Amino acid sequence: MYMISNKKFFPIIFLSLFWSISINAQLVSTNAELETAISNANAGSEIILKDGSYNNVFVNINKNGTNSSPIVVKAQNPGSVFLTGNSRVYMRGTYITVSGLIFQNPSNLIENGNTIEPVFELNQCDNCTVTNNKIDAYNGTDAQKTLKFKWVYIIDGQYNEISHNSFIGKYGVGSIINDNRSNSNEDYLKIHHNYFADRVPVDNDINGLNDQDAIRIGTSTTSLSDSYSEVYDNYFYNWSGEVEIISNKSGKNKYYNNTFRDYQGTLTLRHGNGCEVFNNYFFANNNSFTGGIRIIGEDHKVYNNYIEGINSFKPTGSSSNVTGGINVMNGVTNSALNQYYQVKNAQVVNNTFVNCDYAIRIGTSLGGTEEPVNLTVANNIMYNTSINAYQINTTPSGNFVSEGNLTNLSNSDMVDDGNFHRIKAGSAPIDASIGAYSFVTEDVLGGTRDAIVDAGAEEFGANGSKLPYIADDVGVKIGFLSSPSPFLNTSTNELNFSISGGNLNFDVSANVNWTISENADWLSLNVSDGVNSQTVAATTTNNTTGSIRSAIITISEVGGTLNQTINVSQSDGTFSANDAVVLTGITVTGVGTQEGGINIPENTLDGDDSTRWSANSSNGSAYLTYNLYCKKTVTSVKIYFHKGDSRTSSFKIATSVDGTNFTDVTGILTSSGTTVGFEDFDFSPFQEVQFIRIFGYGNSEGSGWNSYEEVQIFGNDSCASLSLEDINLVDNQVQYYPNPTSNLLQITANKEIGTIEVFDIKGKRILSKKITSNQGTLNVTPLAKGIYFIKRNSISTKFIKE
Repeated sequence: MYMISNKKFFPIIFLSLFWSISINAQLVSTNAELETAISNANAGSEIILKDGSYNNVFVNINKNGTNSSPIVVKAQNPGSVFLTGNSRVYMRGTYITVSGLIFQNPSNLIENGNTIEPVFELNQCDNCTVTNNKIDAYNGTDAQKTLKFKWVYIIDGQYNEISHNSFIGKYGVGSIINDNRSNSNEDYLKIHHNYFADRVPVDNDINGLNDQDAIRIGTSTTSLSDSYSEVYDNYFYNWSGEVEIISNKSGKNKYYNNTFRDYQGTLTLRHGNGCEVFNNYFFANNNSFTGGIRIIGEDHKVYNNYIEGINSFKPTGSSSNVTGGINVMNGVTNSALNQYYQVKNAQVVNNTFVNCDYAIRIGTSLGGTEEPVNLTVANNIMYNTSINAYQINTTPSGNFVSEGNLTNLSNSDMVDDGNFHRIKAGSAPIDASIGAYSFVTEDVLGGTRDAIVDAGAEEFGANGSKLPYIADDVGVKIGFLSSPSPFLNTSTNELNFSISGGNLNFDVSANVNWTISENADWLSLNVSDGVNSQTVAATTTNNTTGSIRSAIITISEVGGTLNQTINVSQSDGTFSANDAVVLTGITVTGVGTQEGGINIPENTLDGDDSTRWSANSSNGSAYLTYNLYCKKTVTSVKIYFHKGDSRTSSFKIATSVDGTNFTDVTGILTSSGTTVGFEDFDFSPFQEVQFIRIFGYGNSEGSGWNSYEEVQIFGNDSCASLSLEDINLVDNQVQYYPNPTSNLLQITANKEIGTIEVFDIKGKRILSKKITSNQGTLNVTPLAKGIYFIKRNSISTKFIKE
């Protein structure tokens, strides 16, 4: 807010305001319509692909949305929009969401050297979301199987989300999701509630080509920097690509609540430090070349994981040093970034191993001789291990803590309840943990741990509910068409009506059934209930009470606990910001305008954002002056900056009552640099003026150019000649008589009178006459009886028509 001097406004000027909030949605049914819609999109645009099949579609979005107004491309009905042939999505910008699409039946996929263009590419995209999509066996030809084809490729973005997608039937080299991290910035990427299924390795060789993982976060080059990404609540089923299902190559990432079932490979902390792996389920089903978690690097925590049915051997029957339930590897001396860093300060605690050949392996090697340092292995339980429950190939150095590990549980200690093997009442793991680990506060099921913690991943009797995912969860809790957590939101938490009443719309955004009600008889709603998202219209009657009145709208989830409230207020007629409208009848002049007669001041008032005013000035010497025709109450100025999403513009606003003497009402301000559209600059308190001036101070590209596509001035569109101060003013140079009068008003002055204007009590101009001498008359016979105001040179005087 910018503090501006204000004058009291006469309270009987009324203006009805009818406001509408609508979704900027467009339904498209052809590739050409889609391309045009994307080209015209801006913050808040929603592009809906009509149900059907689209061949060779390139969804190319290089736009900027906002947190409250993202740019959305989605299916009319998820599951009914199919992209075939050579179709792909490119996203660059901010706050972009793509959802509801199915990719299938590929052909003629574009090669670029040794790669194929990704299905989804997020290139320097921040706060972007790929959700509720399905990529189904969208592979190259057999001749293209060794080309890197990444289904989701992320390049140097932040705060992105990949969620509720199904990735099925991948064949050929290339990750499903690859966060490339070519720079060292934190990612804050979230990958959750996705379904990864039915991958087959190239030539059916699980120990063959690399780059056949499901998820990779980072590269070896930037692996010593932190990503802060999270991978959670994903389901991996019938998965076989290479030894690394997940390949971590950056720091401070978290992997939790994931389920791996009937797979080959491991979750590998390949590069990077300070990661956490917890509350995951691994069911290897005795498939060859399987493991749970492989640890390389420093400061990792691995806890509360359930690992079952590990078969560490290769399909050929030979042994492997990269598999096993949890494998803590040796490091390479003076390791290069792409080799094996020494394990330091790792903590492996409270994990459960069932029916594994090797449960915990320490000091395995792929040529490395640097033993783990300061390793903690504590409170793990190993049940029915076939070869070695606790294999130490290279003894750790430093402070090696090994305590509370139970390697010889009996059959009576655990029972398979159909979900996984669980500890029983009175069994050895209960209250068996030794030492305190502050991060072990819950168990694998999400239950709260007791003060004396049980050994293993489960806390007996904690009653957690996070069971491993199963086939029935696909499309319900996990993957394409799965439902996210219930939500119920509204587009606003308040509605403000003018005294005259009218309609205001608001949006309910939900994925649940809901009811809606109000608590006032002067307020009505067009619906009483709804399903999922919907626009609701609220209507109020004219307020004749003489005071502000209020009410509450309540939206509640049917059969649930979610609810939202909207506060409703209706004006008593006193002008407020809620009554503001775009002022009309404005003219504009400019100083310093660009030569050529194209980018002229009038372009800022033409309602066309393809035109603009431009002037070159970095010191405020170029400016626009807006004449409101008479003094009006101004509440805000909105400016549509040229290139508003790619550069900032500096400016200052001043006001005047006479067009000569201007007062600054702001300092030098800077636009956001991220917005396509109007940016709002409020005046508080309001300003009663006739002239608004905007001074230009250049832009962030280093030039002095100031370019505005549109300018809107908001306030009360009635002339402020009814202010109490103006009513009491006397024009000492002019006399008006008789007053009251029934027909002619005589006017005399000591010099040329000039233009005389008459306004009614609502501020509407109803008469105007120019008098070129010092005497004249004004015929007011046609006027109805009442109070009027006569204005000359910005001074108003009251008279009465009898």
